[in-house]
Amino acid sequence: FTGTAVEITPICTVDRLMVGTGRRGPVTEVLQKAFFGLFSGATPDRWGWLDHVDMKAPRSAAMA
Repeated sequence: FTGTAVEITPICTVDRLMVGTGRRGPVTEVLQKAFFGLFSGATPDRWGWLDHVDMKAPRSAAMA
């Protein structure tokens, strides 16, 4: 599963049956490293997915 709340989470069980070893596998590990690297700034954004926001910019009237 992925989303703003869970980010990238390994699936360890389905219908109470263990998937693989029941722990994060190598594919999930690669995906998590890429995901967190991109959003932490450790990995360059090669796809143009990020919109950088200047936090020092004044707030608009709509945001006040």
